[in-house]
Amino acid sequence: MKRPPLACLVSLCLAACGLPGPSAPQTITLDGAPNGVAVRQADGTIYVTDDTSNAILASSDGVRFSTRATIPDTAGERHSLSQIATGAGGELFVERFGFGKSSAIFRVDAAGRVTLASNTHPERRRLGLVVLSGTQLLSSWFQKQGDEPAQGGVSLVSLDPSKNIATERDLVVGLGKPVGIAVAGDTLYITDQTNDRIVRTALRAALAAPSLVTADVFAQVTAPDLLAASPDGTLYTKCGQHALCRFSATGHSTVVADDFDEPRGVAVDAAKKRIIAVDRARGSARPSRLRVLPMD
Repeated sequence: MKRPPLACLVSLCLAACGLPGPSAPQTITLDGAPNGVAVRQADGTIYVTDDTSNAILASSDGVRFSTRATIPDTAGERHSLSQIATGAGGELFVERFGFGKSSAIFRVDAAGRVTLASNTHPERRRLGLVVLSGTQLLSSWFQKQGDEPAQGGVSLVSLDPSKNIATERDLVVGLGKPVGIAVAGDTLYITDQTNDRIVRTALRAALAAPSLVTADVFAQVTAPDLLAASPDGTLYTKCGQHALCRFSATGHSTVVADDFDEPRGVAVDAAKKRIIAVDRARGSARPSRLRVLPMD
């Protein structure tokens, strides 16, 4: 029997209705190809990007998901939505990876209308995203030519909502494949997947600097991916092939769970003291999952 799309099917591995407290891990089976995840801190709404439907899905209870917005296609290219982030005014921002040809940043307003922030560099393969304000974002990206090593960085993207255009200014370069980015306090953290590390730099100094800034190594980690930070500076990202790790403010790592198929997006719900992570299935033999884990 044909399975319905992710927006229509979310089956729980537990029989309970609604998400449990922070002491009870939960696994939610997702039909589709989820990648990024975000949590709106005001009410705990979960947003997931799905590459099968090229859409943003939303759930207020962690049980029933529906389509919040469908992102415009690029003819002839695979769907690949990267990180998703929430804005203070109820808006969402999401990136299209673009495969070196058509990367983009989209804004979804509180009513679900989708607009493209034009004038960003389409050749940059975009992955990480942080919202600084309703008109300023941080975007991680990399470029790759043939067999040459990937080279990437993080840029400040300033939006003009009245014209749906953006300007982009590089802050940090010299990285291999920066994937995840997160901000805790005044520190910008970046996962550099090529070099198996997390790097960091002072955010205010980077924004005010007249030229590019450098990033210092914060921690070594094998194959990190998208990144999330809790208010106290604790970081969460993929570590190795099948694990999700927690990094303290001093860079000490602890495995949160090591039974993932492939960890992707991760988000912190500080109010409910939970970590929400995408476990993307490799191949079609089994479905992808959304994992809910306690912060402590």
